[in-house]
Amino acid sequence: MSNPRPVHSLDGVTIGVIEARKGKAITVEKGESLKLINTHGKQVIDFSAFALDPDLRTLPAETMNFLSMQHTRSGNMRLAPKAGSKLFSNLRKPMFVMEEDSSPGIHDTLVPACDPERYRNLGVQGYHASCAENLHTALEEHGYPFPGDFTPEPLNLWMNVPVRDGGALAFVEPVSQGGDYVVLKAEEHCLVVCSACPQDITAVNGYSQKPSDCHFEILQAQRDIPSFKLFENDRLLAFLDIQPLSLGHALVIPKHHGAKLTDIPDESLAEILPVAKKVAIATNAENYNILQNNGRIAHQVVDHVHFHMIPKPNEAEGLGIEWPAKKTDMDKLKALFNEVKAKM
Repeated sequence: MSNPRPVHSLDGVTIGVIEARKGKAITVEKGESLKLINTHGKQVIDFSAFALDPDLRTLPAETMNFLSMQHTRSGNMRLAPKAGSKLFSNLRKPMFVMEEDSSPGIHDTLVPACDPERYRNLGVQGYHASCAENLHTALEEHGYPFPGDFTPEPLNLWMNVPVRDGGALAFVEPVSQGGDYVVLKAEEHCLVVCSACPQDITAVNGYSQKPSDCHFEILQAQRDIPSFKLFENDRLLAFLDIQPLSLGHALVIPKHHGAKLTDIPDESLAEILPVAKKVAIATNAENYNILQNNGRIAHQVVDHVHFHMIPKPNEAEGLGIEWPAKKTDMDKLKALFNEVKAKM
């Protein structure tokens, strides 16, 4: 059985991607918080959860304890949860608390997960990905079989389903914006499945009808976080790396979530280099590298923009770099120059 635990971490925070149209299984321990980020703004996440046996960390064989929207509505006396609301299971046990919600708070608990029949009803011929299939696939891949004819109703984060006069429902574009997030604190050990809804026919994922990636972070219980914070304000955070390349190796990160530099607004980047400069001075780094990677083949491992300040005290410690410079074709370079300059 594989462990549905993401592998990338940054300062005690585990980070991962929920790919567009796909599902992701994530284990969340009691006391940890799961931060789900609407990276591009209009993507709906179908959120499902199953209580794990506290000793075996497996789904109980006899009594299934899963997140239930009807019990969540009843427990909160609301159509949708808000910051401070608890998310209840089918056994009426609290599974999560919604600690934070940076979005306008529009979520849905009424609509079931999309499934193959839903897309056939919408006129789709042939295969179409669905949240129901994503749920069952994610569970099966990690050794947690679940009855194929039953899909619990999910919490549809950021889905906008207004209730009209007379009780009529509608699917309209989400009001969430890029970078909006919710933080859900686990009240018990859970296996979570998040599906970046593949709906591309209605306005569920916006009027552009283009599903997109989302990101998540697992925030450890406060007592477990190994953190050596150097500086923090409303826009950024600087801290020492707990796996340094050299003494004084630090990171400076924007609080606005984005996987690559081009995903971060200019105002969230304005103080990055000044703070990196302060860190270099404070650590007495005479020689150092400022490093920022974008994309897997460019050596990025964590899907959140971060800048390294890496002291280079000697040849053996710090960052090692090879620079395979190539001969330049001046005509091609001039053509590239004109093309790039025109876009600046």
